[in-house]
Amino acid sequence: MKILIDKAQRLWKISQPALGPMRFAKKRLISRGVDVIDLGSFIPEVPEAVAQSIERSKKFPNTIAADEHLISHLKQKIVDKHQPLSAIGIDPETEIVITPGIQMTASLLTLSTLNPGDVAAFPDPGMQYFRTAVCLADAGPGTYALSERNDYIPNISLLAERSRKKLKMLFVNYPHDPTTSTVDSYFYRDLLKSIKFENVLIVSDSAYIHPGDRDGVSILHVKGSRKKAVELHSFSTVFGIKGLGFAVGHRDVILVLGDLLRALGFCPDVYRAGLVSTALDNSLEIFEQRAESLRTRREIAASYLKELGWRIRGSKNTPFLWVKPTARSSSLALARRLFTKAGVRVAPGSDFGEGGEGWLRLTLRPDEGILAEALKRIAHHSKIWQRKYRPQ
Repeated sequence: MKILIDKAQRLWKISQPALGPMRFAKKRLISRGVDVIDLGSFIPEVPEAVAQSIERSKKFPNTIAADEHLISHLKQKIVDKHQPLSAIGIDPETEIVITPGIQMTASLLTLSTLNPGDVAAFPDPGMQYFRTAVCLADAGPGTYALSERNDYIPNISLLAERSRKKLKMLFVNYPHDPTTSTVDSYFYRDLLKSIKFENVLIVSDSAYIHPGDRDGVSILHVKGSRKKAVELHSFSTVFGIKGLGFAVGHRDVILVLGDLLRALGFCPDVYRAGLVSTALDNSLEIFEQRAESLRTRREIAASYLKELGWRIRGSKNTPFLWVKPTARSSSLALARRLFTKAGVRVAPGSDFGEGGEGWLRLTLRPDEGILAEALKRIAHHSKIWQRKYRPQ
């Protein structure tokens, strides 16, 4: 007799991308000779220094687990070379743990610190892996609204009021994905002051704080923050090294998270640890090259989208744009039309919550030629809204 498998109830609470794989539409595009261009998902940019290190390392096996000495060396290098963290006296042994990237770490963090009935809040619009992390822990997911008129920065007084209602964890994310909004250290100071006497852990998703950026703003710059907050960092978004990152901050959280990672058998391999070490040694040069490359790509995108009258938001360190088309259409319908008619995949704003409706997120692909081609198709299709793109 065949066993019937039902999805656990907590998994039904996890949101899925509304556009889906679009397999049938993709086959139709291929039959018309149209190459699909993906501007909807993030494509890590591999710096030249890391690429050269990868080439040199090909002859070595990449499955050897890093020993404690190598991990300790890597954590010390993070403290020394990560510009936004290097001057605040981080203890690498007790306040840093190497992790498998932000998305998985967020889930492990909620599993190790939240109980059923606890509430964790995350931004709307925002990345939906926050909701996934909270639901997997059987905790109560809650959102706090971000609006364009406030530059997508939350009202701190409202967050403080919510902290008195079973709130145990508060996710913040700046530079913000998908809106590219940023904050200064005064925001974090006021936020920490507002929950000074509340038992709430602040989890700062810092995916786009680059190690080479001397001006990067960290919540850990605020005095006393390491008793209330933990930061999650990714080596994928800044260096293109997938499946590796680190958490830094509250010692008790780092200890619990480290114990859970060891229990699950996670250990970075020598190969990727070496790539991260090389990237950190060249972080200042990598940041300057990345900033110049992003500036050029933003200019390419703006030259096309401004002619259409679209509103554009972008910042110097985020490899995507938050754009609002002039078309009177839902973000999902517009994204679907761009895919089926022009062969360009974008992320509808509704994928990031109710507050993202009416917007689209476009990633700035590292290949400028492919990016320009995608934007050309968008511009051509947007003026007509029905004509199918056909290659020359």
